[in-house]
This record gives sequence, C-alpha cells and structure tokens, in this order.
Amino acid sequence: MEATRQLRQDHDLLRKKLILLESALQVAPEARFVLREMCFSLQRLLHDHIVRETPVLERCAQRDRIADHQDTRSLVRTVNELLLSGMRASMPTVVLWLSKLIELLREQMAQQERAMVDALEQAASAPPVEVPTDISGGMSVNEILQRYPKTQRLFEHLHINRLQEGYESVDEVAWHHGMDVSQFLEQLRQAATSFAS
Repeated sequence: MEATRQLRQDHDLLRKKLILLESALQVAPEARFVLREMCFSLQRLLHDHIVRETPVLERCAQRDRIADHQDTRSLVRTVNELLLSGMRASMPTVVLWLSKLIELLREQMAQQERAMVDALEQAASAPPVEVPTDISGGMSVNEILQRYPKTQRLFEHLHINRLQEGYESVDEVAWHHGMDVSQFLEQLRQAATSFAS
C-alpha cells in the first residue's frame, strides 16, 4: 500500500511539474534560463522517482509490459544538453523536444497506473522481506556488488561507474555524487532486498 501511495504521489508531483513546463512554453518560449531550471528540476524529480519505483517494478509480475521511464530520462538529458549549449540550440528545437518529453512522460505515467495498480497492491501486501543490515558506509561498491550482485541496477540508475568508483566506500561515493549517505544506504538495502535472488 505504501509503495502504491508513494508512486502515485510521485506521479502527481511530476504531472504538476509538466503543467508548469507547458505554461512556461506557452507564456515565454524564449525564456531559456527558466526552462533550463525547470528541466533540471524535472530531471531530479524523475531520477528520485525512478530510484523509488525500480524495486517495485522488480516485484511486479507484469514488469515487462510496464514502462520504466528510462527513455524519458534520456529525453530529459537531451533537452538539458540543448538548453546548456547556449544559443547554439534553437528554441524551436528545444520546444519540440520538450513537448515530446511532456507527452511521453504523461503517457508512461498513465500506462503505469493502469498496469500496476493491481500488481502494486499485491506486491505491497506480500509478506515483508528481511532487509540486510550488513551494508554499511565503509563497504566498497565492489564489496556490495559481490554480496548482492543484483544491486548493480541501482548503481547503474545512479550513474556510479564500477570501474572508476568500485574501490571507493559508500560514504565516498555518496559524497562524490552529492547524496545523503543514510538515504543512499537505505536505497542499497532496499535494492538488495527487492532484487534478492
């Protein structure tokens, strides 16, 4: 039940952000800096939502038919890169990509809500799984991946490169990526539980 409520709240928040983006496009499509800030904010919201929804999607029996926002995440990055390129990117191009992003994200959220309501209810009512407590801030990325191999998906979602950062501790990785260590540890524990083989 809690997972369902959280994902619905995320979708409501994302929808509100999309409404603001559409308003900005209609009122002042040439407001490059406003659009840039709004798109960066959307990217952060979407990233947090994906981190929260990934374990839930893993538990859903129909997960292969449920959109997981990865293509939307790529589209947000594309729009942000266009906005960061300064005046080299034309505003009509930015508006086109941004409109495509808004439409795609709305479609994905509607599809998720239709497909996942029953699956989420079932997943939420499943008996609780014991969360591993042996994951600590002093452990390295490689050590966690060795003990809980399927947490690799969370590391990929967070863009943590195993080759470059594998020997760093969780504390160091969180610091480098601007994350709160306790929240990062909780995400790792949940991922280890959700993705347990």
